[in-house]
Amino acid sequence: MLVAFTYLPGFVTMVFRGMPTVWRGRHRLIFCWLIFMQAVHPGRKTLEEMAKWTPATLTAWRFGRRLKAAYWNVHLLVSWFAQDLLVPLPPPANGILSLFGDGSHADKRGTQNPMVQKGRIS
Repeated sequence: MLVAFTYLPGFVTMVFRGMPTVWRGRHRLIFCWLIFMQAVHPGRKTLEEMAKWTPATLTAWRFGRRLKAAYWNVHLLVSWFAQDLLVPLPPPANGILSLFGDGSHADKRGTQNPMVQKGRIS
């Protein structure tokens, strides 16, 4: 069973200290809470479910607003996360770093409705 968190652990704020200034103050704190809850929450990773285990001031609505905001730069954050992640890894022997992704898709089991329109996979 997960105990509700009342404050953000110190090591989380230390990790995010070097984060680019995409957000400031409260916005940054909400983003740190969101990442922290993604890591420690054992159940479904919905915003409503994660908000149950945070302080009362952090609601699912606030998490959703932070994710939907148009003013933050996703590419800047992803590059920062990638640089922070690659620093402790040893360099490859041949000098080439390869990145692989799994693009496989398994169909659902059981009988399919022939009248259903197939959606786009992006």
